[in-house]
Amino acid sequence: MLFLYKTEVINIQKRLIKEFGGINGLRDEGALESALASAENRAYYENADIATCAATYAYHITQAHAFFDGNKRIAAAVSEIFAEINGLKLNATNDQIVDLFLSIASGEKSRDDVEHIFLQWIS
Repeated sequence: MLFLYKTEVINIQKRLIKEFGGINGLRDEGALESALASAENRAYYENADIATCAATYAYHITQAHAFFDGNKRIAAAVSEIFAEINGLKLNATNDQIVDLFLSIASGEKSRDDVEHIFLQWIS
C-alpha cells in the first residue's frame, strides 16, 4: 500500500489554496503528522484495507485542523488521491463528498461512520 508524504500533502494544500482561495500554510505540523500516521498505523497494525485507510485520512485530516485554511478540501483530496495511487476509485458525487466532509468537521460523523461510507464508495 502506498501512502502520501507530508511534503506531498503540503503541496496539495498550496495547489488547492491557489485554485480556490484561502490562507496558505501549515498551522500545526505535529497535527498533520499525527493525522497522516493514523492511516499508516491502521494499515500496519490492524491490516486495514485501502477504503479504511482512505476514510482514516478523511476523518483525521479534517479533524486535525493542521492548515490555516482548506482542511476539508485537503482531506477530501488526500483521500481520493490515496485511493487512486493504490489502484481504486472514489465513486461519489461532489455533493456527497461535500456533505460528508462538512459532517465530519461538525462532529456529526464518527470515524466508524466515515469508514462505512468509504467502504461503499471505493472500488
